Amino acid sequence: MRLPNWIGDIVMATPLLAALRAHWPDAHVAVAGPAHARPILEGLASIDAVHALPKRSDGGARGILSAAALLRAETFDLGVLLTNSFSSALVLALAGVPERVGYGGGGRGVLLTRSLPVPRQRGRHRLPVPMVQHYARLLDELCVPRGSHRTQLATTPADDEHAEAWLARHDLLEHGPLFGIHPGSSFGPSKLWYPERFSELADRLHRRHGGRTVVFCGPPEHELARAIAAGASSPVFAAAEDPIGLDVLKAVIRRLTLLISTDTGPRHFAAPFDVPCVALMGSTDPRFTNTNLARSLVVRTEVACSPCQLKVCPIDHRCMTRLSVDQVAAAAEQLLAAS
Repeated sequence: MRLPNWIGDIVMATPLLAALRAHWPDAHVAVAGPAHARPILEGLASIDAVHALPKRSDGGARGILSAAALLRAETFDLGVLLTNSFSSALVLALAGVPERVGYGGGGRGVLLTRSLPVPRQRGRHRLPVPMVQHYARLLDELCVPRGSHRTQLATTPADDEHAEAWLARHDLLEHGPLFGIHPGSSFGPSKLWYPERFSELADRLHRRHGGRTVVFCGPPEHELARAIAAGASSPVFAAAEDPIGLDVLKAVIRRLTLLISTDTGPRHFAAPFDVPCVALMGSTDPRFTNTNLARSLVVRTEVACSPCQLKVCPIDHRCMTRLSVDQVAAAAEQLLAAS
């Protein structure tokens, strides 16, 4: 299976993987995609192998040929594409995979043996349905029962050991509840909230419940995490001071009392582990991720221009400036009371 590239979409593809494993328990199920897919999916019983493919920016045509050669060596019988690019379909065709199933569009239908039309609204924009359901339509085409829509992740013993050591190293254990904040987004600045509001939110949680807060971040977000920690008067640790990979991040999120996050990939690590999560959304359409919300709340403000799906706000970022600390704190308290 050719995985999507975004972290959240990879997690939302796990019900499809589980359905394939349940239907073909003796098959060799392999996934191919970006290198960061391996630490996300490691430990899942639904897959046998993860192949890291070269980026399109790493060699262009040469990268496509290298990816095709890697997959050709495995002699796969069926390829399922969860991506929308022409190049990903081309890789499977060049790899000689005899049956290739995916969504059409962008001229790539000729590279697929079974091509599904992309559901659209008003004939142009893609219909905003949860990605879990979007991927499940490919199962329907294969006559594979859908199974549960619940996303799945696992942690390995090594992940858990490293997470416990990391938390202990920064005095984040044995002080009551552990809150997590993930304030960044590689998608673009339109998804971001404000560091001083995250700081105030951490202080409110500490005043009511005690405990500690950890601010997670990717490499481009280190200064943002540090700013949130510096602006808080309560015990807040910025993970920028001791960075962790996605494998350990999964295990740390698994141990949280509550996660508060922008609409970013690691937000989706919470649901498989039943960790309550408050998701702050503005520019993006919540209908694409509107699933597995039993212990999650989406907080957003209704403004005429949202959801715009733009990476950079062309006006005044009103979908996030109007999102108050009171709103987010109320959602957090609701989830904490329920759990």
